[in-house]
Amino acid sequence: MKRLFGLFVLTPAEQRLIVVLVLLIVAGAWYKHRRDLNYAVRPQPTPVMSASPSER
Repeated sequence: MKRLFGLFVLTPAEQRLIVVLVLLIVAGAWYKHRRDLNYAVRPQPTPVMSASPSER
């Protein structure tokens, strides 16, 4: 069992790389979320019809 857990022992340089990769993934997901919120399709208002046909 100890041999299996030996797979997860990382050097400090590898730990830093993992932290940077996770931060990049989180920042990318946040950026995509913000971009999707800004470009959300908003429904266009429907034109209002007047009560009498003679109004222009």
